[in-house]
Amino acid sequence: MVLRRMALGASLVLAFLAAACQHSEPTGRERPAAMPDQEIQGFTLTQTQEGRKVWVLKAREALVFEASDRVDASGVRVDFYGSEAELRSTLTAATGVIMRRTNAIEVNGSVVVTAADGTVLTTDRLAWDERTGKIRSDRPVRVTKGNDVMTGSGMEADPDLRNLKVKDFKAYVRTPEGELVEDR
Repeated sequence: MVLRRMALGASLVLAFLAAACQHSEPTGRERPAAMPDQEIQGFTLTQTQEGRKVWVLKAREALVFEASDRVDASGVRVDFYGSEAELRSTLTAATGVIMRRTNAIEVNGSVVVTAADGTVLTTDRLAWDERTGKIRSDRPVRVTKGNDVMTGSGMEADPDLRNLKVKDFKAYVRTPEGELVEDR
């Protein structure tokens, strides 16, 4: 009986020690994968090329993740500039992700691009490719310029909405009464 109690007691001690060894206290250098390394209010990032401003991204809030080299932003605005420092277009979106190594930007939620000439593109997701200097979407898009409206299921364009290619597009014109009719 005494041996059984000792064996049971030894088993409990060993189980406790094994559990204690498996649980380690964080060292302070370890972070859960979902925790940002920095949180920034009023974030601004400027991209230049040969001393010329290419774009300026502003966000209400940014979360910086060093390990993945990315920034998650909310309340996003990107101003694109031309070779003479003129404002070419402004992009706004609810959220965005900036990949710091490539400067690729993907924005989501109520995306609106307004070009200097008044052309407006709306979609729910858009990507900026720094390497090609193009914006792209694989989602439904709507492009409005004056009385003309074009819709489609994907697009590629310069940031000022020139050289615009829309997939599966339909064109509409606004009548004097304000109705949209398909342009045939």
